[in-house]
Amino acid sequence: MRDGTPESSPLAALLRDRIRHHGPVSFSWFMEQALYHPEFGYYTSTRHRIGREGDFYTNVSVGQVYGQLLASQLIEMWKLLGMPRDFSIVEEGAEDGQLALDILSAIGEEPLAAGASICYTIIEPSLSKQQQQRARLEPQFAGKVRWLTGLADLEPITGAFISNEFVDATPVHLVEFGDGRWSELLVENSGEHFVFVPARIEKPELKQALEKLPVPAGSPYRTEVNLAAASWIQAVSSKLSRGFILIVDYGYPRQEYYCPERTEGTLSCYSRHRRSYNPLERPGEIDITAHVDFTSLAEAAVQAALGIAGYTDQHHFMIGAAETRLRAFEKEVEEQGLTRAHAAFLRAYRTLMHPGNMGMVFKFFLLTRGVAENLKPSGFKYARDHQLW
Repeated sequence: MRDGTPESSPLAALLRDRIRHHGPVSFSWFMEQALYHPEFGYYTSTRHRIGREGDFYTNVSVGQVYGQLLASQLIEMWKLLGMPRDFSIVEEGAEDGQLALDILSAIGEEPLAAGASICYTIIEPSLSKQQQQRARLEPQFAGKVRWLTGLADLEPITGAFISNEFVDATPVHLVEFGDGRWSELLVENSGEHFVFVPARIEKPELKQALEKLPVPAGSPYRTEVNLAAASWIQAVSSKLSRGFILIVDYGYPRQEYYCPERTEGTLSCYSRHRRSYNPLERPGEIDITAHVDFTSLAEAAVQAALGIAGYTDQHHFMIGAAETRLRAFEKEVEEQGLTRAHAAFLRAYRTLMHPGNMGMVFKFFLLTRGVAENLKPSGFKYARDHQLW
């Protein structure tokens, strides 16, 4: 990972000014500003990020099938909770609202118990993005979706939290191992350049996290530590009275994440479907992301008194989640023949579950509160025995 030269921009100027007056900053703070600055952040803008005209593809880009299958899992969760009269779905990191639209459309096609009410809440601090989401959702679901600017505004719910590729975009600390010890990489000015400079580890939480990592076999060894993700688990758990937390993201268990061969970590940047490894360039204009350490999420869940109900790759999740749908699909094909709608479903389904494409990249992690250990939706029916510890 090289140091970077930022393009001339208001955000770059603000970052340089902050460093000039207060000294080097943690990369976690730099990444937070680059992605979430209220005015100039990459994710707070209304630019197109997803799909052919954007910077990257996601499961949602494949089509409505992904949202339809998640909807089937949410309905199963509602049933596993005893079909409560009020069931809340909370999504954080909803981007343009397309996943919410696909989920709500699919749920609307399913018969629910008389009087049952499903409330969909989107946590979105950016008012401009709220407007973008409203434009997509309100024509069809006015009054059925509400928006909050933060988790603090949410009352404890019975239902399910959905995190779809949200944790990978939470700010990380960058660390480097050399000469037998860890250093934190801070961001400093060097003329018109942003550069990394090593510094002593000062943050107690970061010291504790590093004590859990395997000692690198060689050096230099650069990697990431995500303290924000563990804090997010604690915050979400405080808002869940009873129900589920479903986290979908790319990542590894700790031993695989910090394996000896991964000497440059997992930090990546995306712009116009091109991948780079320079997170210091063009702040606010490129996506910055790191894989998820699912072991640290599991540890945070245990501390928050949450149950760990399932962990599997997308390939196996899709097999279980689509099993009922595929049986109905086969019957329809027998009766009607292979229609264009059937063909479209098959193309999307194959893309989502293909082990050489998205199937082995994304992981599904399920946490619970107030739910019996053996009760879990069908997406985890064929979960392999992944070792998180």
